[in-house]
Amino acid sequence: MTPPAGRHWRTSPEEFEKLDAAGAIEWSATGNPRIKKYADEHRGKKIQDVWTFKDPQYPAYPTQKNAEMLKLMVEQSSEEGGYVMDCFAGGGTALLAAAQAGRKFIGMDKSPVAVELIEKRLLGADYVFEQE
Repeated sequence: MTPPAGRHWRTSPEEFEKLDAAGAIEWSATGNPRIKKYADEHRGKKIQDVWTFKDPQYPAYPTQKNAEMLKLMVEQSSEEGGYVMDCFAGGGTALLAAAQAGRKFIGMDKSPVAVELIEKRLLGADYVFEQE
């Protein structure tokens, strides 16, 4: 079975077969499989649908996001020691959030201004960065 157009499988075929045999796969009306996830199986802090984070009043970069919001997103969507990739790193806030949450990170941005700001922020952070 191939994934729907524009999508990819998120688990190996062997793992998928185990989940399906255990009844942990739900099939959509169009025949697409989904892994069943229950609230009591959720790892990490349960979060609400409405967030009240505010972006910085005087950002270092025009599109800079709230650091606490990005840290929460990183913690909810990745595991400690894992990787976080930000393809439009801008001011580097997501990269710092990843580092503070115990993740490795890959960041990139086309703007030389952004890259310079990210380097300054990472070097000025109270954190020891290891390069691989």
